Amino acid sequence: MAEKLGVAPKVLIVSNQQTTGPLWVFSLQLQKLNVALEAVPANTLARCESESPDLLILDINLPEAQILELIRDVRAEMLTPILLLAPARTEEFVLEAYKAGVDDCIPKPVSPSLFQAKVKVWLRRFGSISADTSNPLKVGTLQLFPSERMVFLKNGNAVRLTNLELRLLYYLMNRPGQIVTIEELNQRVWGYTAEVDNTMLKNVVYRLRRKIEIDPANPLIIQTITGVGYKLAAE
Repeated sequence: MAEKLGVAPKVLIVSNQQTTGPLWVFSLQLQKLNVALEAVPANTLARCESESPDLLILDINLPEAQILELIRDVRAEMLTPILLLAPARTEEFVLEAYKAGVDDCIPKPVSPSLFQAKVKVWLRRFGSISADTSNPLKVGTLQLFPSERMVFLKNGNAVRLTNLELRLLYYLMNRPGQIVTIEELNQRVWGYTAEVDNTMLKNVVYRLRRKIEIDPANPLIIQTITGVGYKLAAE
């Protein structure tokens, strides 16, 4: 049974820099990545919701306080890795950016080669998993189309998933009715064996339930097995 998905990772670049924003887009498109550009920082959360990016890159010219506020707002809503491109700043600002939720600060100027390398590292850690198959999966009322990163619900609505949500749902749908431990999901969903905070997994489960459950507060599809893990209802 295949456990890997053929899904091209998506990168969202938020940049109000007329020169460097398009340059980063072009640089990553040369690497055959799926790239979207948002020129208005205030639209970041809305674009994240519509695009479901696997990686968010911020290259914005705003006061430091506004940059930190934007990072906090994004981190409160999503787990997607955030890379911040910024001119050399004080150590205090860099530390505050990490506290706010940035995963990596990249000082500018930066060469296209180093920029591409940074992006590849984060996509390899949190990005797509290659697949032996992209055939749809159907379990109960759910039908999952991995290559489109879409799940169709009982009411016929289609919901787009983030990469982490896709990993989680795909793995559970391959094991309907089986209890999958927290440790196993931490390794399978994130795709590497480093220690993962269980809170991160809970957040992905929470966000996925909001998308596929009729009543996320009383889930019927993804069931919690207290202290052990999760189980996808077979019917």
